[in-house]
Amino acid sequence: MHQMQLSYVSTEDRILFRMNTKARQEFRFWMTRRYTFILWKALSKLLAGDRGPSESGAEIPAAAMKDPIVESTKQEMKHQELVSKADFETQYQESTYLPLGEEPALLFSVGMKTTPEGTPLLCMHPENGQGIEMALNEQILHSLVKLIVDTTTKAGWRLDLRFVPPPQKGEGPPSGLN
Repeated sequence: MHQMQLSYVSTEDRILFRMNTKARQEFRFWMTRRYTFILWKALSKLLAGDRGPSESGAEIPAAAMKDPIVESTKQEMKHQELVSKADFETQYQESTYLPLGEEPALLFSVGMKTTPEGTPLLCMHPENGQGIEMALNEQILHSLVKLIVDTTTKAGWRLDLRFVPPPQKGEGPPSGLN
């Protein structure tokens, strides 16, 4: 991957996600509000360091988890540091070599895999046809997160995009009066 760009297209009420490679190939996809939120959930798990079950296959008990406010603050600081090193000023370089076609494909599914080296692989695919699988090092992950936050803010979608997801039902301190 060489560059990626997200832009809100109001007439479609969608985000246009474009990515090009160093070989000058460009891939174009549409992301709906719903898809973007589902993508965010997957990315926020990576940001929080959640790799799912532990190596033994057992879930990590809620009591062993760290303070979500502290973790969120640490992630935000790390995010700001990595984003400050990224290049958001260079103009996106369009390409005429479009392996998946000129029209953007509507993204439908999000998945995560791990490469043999342990790098997270983000899998984004339309309902039919080819999609992309992107290796996410920390710099790419945090740059993508920044682009999503900036673009959804411009779109006025008011999505709840947090670094550490809020506790699920049954987790955390009880709420209400006893």
